[in-house]
Amino acid sequence: METNENLTEKLKFIGLDLENIPDKASFFQNINCRMRRNYNEKKYKVYKFVNVNDVDIFLSPTHRLTDYTEKYAKALPLGAYLYTDTDQNIEKNVEFLKMFKDLSIDNIKEIEDVQKNFNRAIPYNVHYNKDFLWQIFYSEATKRYFMLMPMYESENETLFYLIKKQLENKETRIYVPICYAEYSNKFLSDEQIADLENYLGYFAKDWPTIYEVYDKDDNLSIQIVGKATIYDTVKSEYKIVLHDQGEAEDFYKLLKALFILETQLSHYYKFKIQIDKTGMLNLYYNEQELTYKKMVDFIKKEYISGLEKTIKTKEYKINLEKELKALKNLGQKLDEEYYEREKQISTFLECKKTFLGRVKYFLKYKKKSISVNKEFKIEREETSKLKYFEKPDIKEAYTLEELLTLYTNLDKEVAVAKDLELDIEAKNKRIDVLKKRIKNANQYMKEIDEHKKSIFEFWKFTNKDDVKQLNTGIAENYKSKKIKKTFDYDLDFEDLAKQMDKNQREIFSKEETDNIFILATDCINDVNSINAGKDIKKDRLEELKLEMLKTDKTEVFNIFGSIDSSGDKIKTLGNIKHRENEKNKFSILNIKGDTTKAEYIETLKNISKNIKKSMTKFKNLVEMPIYKVGTIDAGFNIFYINPENVLKNVQEKEINLYKIILKENVNCIPLTNIMYYNNTTQTLPLGMHVTDGILIDTEKIKLELKEQTQNYIIKAEENEPKPKPIKVNIYEYEICQK
Repeated sequence: METNENLTEKLKFIGLDLENIPDKASFFQNINCRMRRNYNEKKYKVYKFVNVNDVDIFLSPTHRLTDYTEKYAKALPLGAYLYTDTDQNIEKNVEFLKMFKDLSIDNIKEIEDVQKNFNRAIPYNVHYNKDFLWQIFYSEATKRYFMLMPMYESENETLFYLIKKQLENKETRIYVPICYAEYSNKFLSDEQIADLENYLGYFAKDWPTIYEVYDKDDNLSIQIVGKATIYDTVKSEYKIVLHDQGEAEDFYKLLKALFILETQLSHYYKFKIQIDKTGMLNLYYNEQELTYKKMVDFIKKEYISGLEKTIKTKEYKINLEKELKALKNLGQKLDEEYYEREKQISTFLECKKTFLGRVKYFLKYKKKSISVNKEFKIEREETSKLKYFEKPDIKEAYTLEELLTLYTNLDKEVAVAKDLELDIEAKNKRIDVLKKRIKNANQYMKEIDEHKKSIFEFWKFTNKDDVKQLNTGIAENYKSKKIKKTFDYDLDFEDLAKQMDKNQREIFSKEETDNIFILATDCINDVNSINAGKDIKKDRLEELKLEMLKTDKTEVFNIFGSIDSSGDKIKTLGNIKHRENEKNKFSILNIKGDTTKAEYIETLKNISKNIKKSMTKFKNLVEMPIYKVGTIDAGFNIFYINPENVLKNVQEKEINLYKIILKENVNCIPLTNIMYYNNTTQTLPLGMHVTDGILIDTEKIKLELKEQTQNYIIKAEENEPKPKPIKVNIYEYEICQK
């Protein structure tokens, strides 16, 4: 229980005199409010500015997470806990006074400050820190707001703030969530809002939260907040505010139309998301921003484009039909020719079986010579032109249904054309086989003709056992394509990191990993400067010595190296326990109090030389994208596998984000655990738990710019009305042969 002094101070602060209870606090009225079943109490849909004098206060001897029905059944008005005229009321009064125990006046003052800020501008994310403490409901029956405050909660400052403001009897409005409130459906129906969540979830790759927000003048707006994947795995917050029914319906119809197009015609349409500096989510198609007002012109333009594609496809299909017809005619002639050759050779092979047959064949075909120079050409018809398909009259506007029907029919035409292409390919192969067989047959018949000069020569020839094959075809060579593994950070990173760490422990010596560790520190800039023929910063060595003294105040130089008493301490890395020590850059650099600048530079030169040799020992295991913020320096650079980690601590208003497709078998050095820790006791876990960095040498590769785009990343602070936009200039590179 509070001391009398503290209790008196808190009662005085909120303006409540228990000896002289004001009429406002003693107001007594029953709750009359029914709630829908299956309501998600943890998800607020409606936020409003409510006049404190319009809120009735009820207390319930329960906890906040107690079921609403029980809280409702046990609730009594605030006035029931203020009087001490009966023993029962005294017990209630004591229970009420116990609530002051954990009450902090500073917390009430903080709520006052926060609500003053909300009266100037509501938070960007609509919801705010500890908004669940208000527990304010609305009764349709009484047309009144009421607070249903659980008495067994330690955080009850919202109750006493509300009492304080009501006792002041001023027109104070508070920005609060309304518990169990459903959407009003003034702008959009529940079904439309559910569809809107689906559409935004599809395009943004993350589920949004949709609120109905009433401002101080009770004007309604629909406010949507969420996160959108704007580039690879990089996400940004966004906010959409729909101020009236027309704006809400237009936005809904825009998303619905684009959703239908992309899902039903995915091979034609892919819409991109872009966030502007205000945090608004916009959708683009071929660099054109789409709005509902532009959709009529967009659909018309796409319909005309689809119509042209349909006409060209029909023209192409008819030309394919003509080509197939010509190939069939040629194939038929070749079949007839081959059949003729087959009959001749069959006659010869049958006659050569007997003496009389050979004589008979020689006498019959002695003077007959077979023509083998016959040419077979494809007799093609005239190629069809677009003029054979006149365009229909273009209408002023087209519906989405007409566009879908057009592209559905186009798909059918394309499918028929692809079937014709396959038929033509098969027919060409058949013709090539027949030509080869006819050629072999002609060569065989020609050889027979060459031995019909005399009966003796013919007799000698027909006695041979080797006969050329007639049914010789063309062997097809199938080239197998190597399927590349697609890297997925969420699914593959952990296993890949373990494999790379395992390989590096086998490949690299401790000295090599120590040298690599130096480039994982701020000394990488010194190494690059020296390699470029530049001098290091004037006070750089002194900065390192000062840093060393702050790190280890007991000695300037650690004579134990990587072995000290802390090696017996249990540490955790990636939720795995180990007893290894972190590497010490000062020990590796051999920095002492009397180390000179020349000695430091010489050490860095040796480290650079050793790392370049080490770089040739390791090759990337799987093709994957890597990222860096800032600049790509000449020489050694550290990129990162997860772009979200790169952007996590960015404070600038504008940054450059570089993406490189690191191909398989490219020389690089992943910064695995072995680069950051010694492994003296062999307890270091495998993986990349310190960082997901990849060290590359830009002097050994050639980078080719593939694409350049821009976007915004929005970061909204808790309770703040305005977000912090970061302009991101994105550069995509590919590693090419140098």
